Amino acid sequence: MIKVNLLRDQTARARKPALAVEPEVSRTGLLLVALFGVLALGIGASWYYLNGQITVLKDRQTKLRAESERLRGLKKEMEAFEKLKKLRQSKIDVIEKLKESQTGPVLLLNHVIQSIPRDSALWLTVLEQKGDRISVGGYALRGEAIPDFMTNLSVTGFFSSVDLELLEEEKDAARFSLVCMSKRKVAAE
Repeated sequence: MIKVNLLRDQTARARKPALAVEPEVSRTGLLLVALFGVLALGIGASWYYLNGQITVLKDRQTKLRAESERLRGLKKEMEAFEKLKKLRQSKIDVIEKLKESQTGPVLLLNHVIQSIPRDSALWLTVLEQKGDRISVGGYALRGEAIPDFMTNLSVTGFFSSVDLELLEEEKDAARFSLVCMSKRKVAAE
């Protein structure tokens, strides 16, 4: 038996040429893409800002470490100076203590040496003590230095009187001799 289908062919209909279909864009998809773009942009900007801050902070850290090392060095120098200062102060204290405990000829010699004028050439050849009478003799390049020396001896407060015993002008120098009376009883050694 033969069957003939008189109806239109169904297979031909199924093969209809495809029409161009335009994809449909959903608003939710666009919103998600925009949100993702904004999020990516925000993360990129944050990364750029934080990377810049890290660089700035690393530079600051380097500078602060260098400053810290410099301050440590200064602290060590300061400690060394403090030790030196204490050492010198202890030496000064010993000298002051010795100076306070000076008596007799040492005290006399200190007053005579401090009385020599700084700007003139004057040297002593005789310093003799007999009781409270003290003889001082020597030479000066200029005769004008001798009155200054006598004035300085009087000002010390150690001598009650300072008198000129001898003044001889020689070729290159002036020879002098002074007689001083001590205010204090000084034991001769």
